[in-house]
Formats: sequence, structure tokens, C-alpha cells
Amino acid sequence: MTQTSNARGNATRQANKALRKERLLSIAREIISNNGFEAFTINELASKAQLSIPTVHNLLGKKSDIFEQLVVEMVAKVEVALAQPNVHDPIVATEAFIDSLLDLFTANEAFYKAAFVAGERTQFFDHELPNGIFNKSLAIATQVCVDAKNNGFLKGQVDVAWLAKQLFGCQRLARHDWVNGYISLAEYRVQVLIGAFITLAADATPSFQERLYEIIKSLTDTPL
Repeated sequence: MTQTSNARGNATRQANKALRKERLLSIAREIISNNGFEAFTINELASKAQLSIPTVHNLLGKKSDIFEQLVVEMVAKVEVALAQPNVHDPIVATEAFIDSLLDLFTANEAFYKAAFVAGERTQFFDHELPNGIFNKSLAIATQVCVDAKNNGFLKGQVDVAWLAKQLFGCQRLARHDWVNGYISLAEYRVQVLIGAFITLAADATPSFQERLYEIIKSLTDTPL
């Protein structure tokens, strides 16, 4: 057998292995979406995939390894959603941020809820990670505040770093409430936007503040 044949055979085996792994991860997503993080077991995954438990371990590793792979996938999709265009109006930028997230979560709400729980349980969302999802979200909030100040929407009497932390906190609290089933995605959106616009209003110029008050009123009057 030639080296070329060996290389082709190895490439085929690797491709087949990758397909089997993706099929297993797809089944794992389905189980977590239907039953939640706590109910997920390797036994059920193996049974639904019609594979032996050792085969599942060989392809994906332990239960914690599977969660990590699913969370990595989820984070990658969230990061793509957060890659918004350069928008100078802070109202438009804030709405684009939350709407991009909600478009993603709506596609498979149960899975994303479970993936966030898995990420927190496995400490994958450690706030100390410089490239973690929390710090990236905070960086977006910071950029919104910096642009708002530079473009004359904010007076600059409140430090932008503190404003950004409050904006980030509005999104984080709403996400926590949604993940735990306290609010719907529609309520998530309203909660984030009201909190963000109240935060921006604390340092807004008079004309921008009036715009924020009008939007806040329209959001609070919106039936959910």
C-alpha cells in the first residue's frame, strides 16, 4: 500500500470519526434541550445513539468533556451574534446587541438555557478569563458607552467604566432570570433595554435623555 493510499485511508477515518462525534453531540444537545443539564447521562446518550458506553467515551470523553464541547460551541455562536457593526447611536447599538442574542436563543431556547447552566457549573464562564464570554460582553458595553460619550450623547459626568458595568449587569441579571425560567425571552429583552436606558439616562445630555425617557415609557407600556 502506498503512502498516498495510507494518507487517504487515514483522512477518511478521521472524517468518519468527526461525523460520528457531531452526530453524538447533536443527540446530546437534544437530550439536554428536552430534559435539562441534570438529567443528562452517558447511558442515555449511548442508548439513543445505539452505541456502547466505551465507544461514547472514546469519541467524546467523560460527561464533563461533553458539556465543555457543547459550551464551547454555544460560546462561539454567541460571539458571532455579538459581532455587531460599528453603530454610534447607543440606543441602536443596545437594541442590536440584545436582538442579536435573542435571535440566537430563539432558535433553540431549551438548549441555550441548559448550556448556560452547564457553563456555570463547569466554571467555563469564569469572570477572570480575559477572553471569556463575560469579559467580551463587558467590552461591548464599554464600547457603547465610550462611543456615546465621544459622539455627544453622554455628558461625561459619570465614569464610562461604571456605566458599562451597569449595562453589563442589566443583561447578566436578565439572562439569569431567563435561564432559571423566571421570565420569557420577550421579557428578557424589555428588562435589558429598560435597565440599559435608565443607566444611560443618568449621564445623558438633555436631548438624548428625552429620547431615552420616551423609549422607556414605550417599553413599560408594552404588554408581554
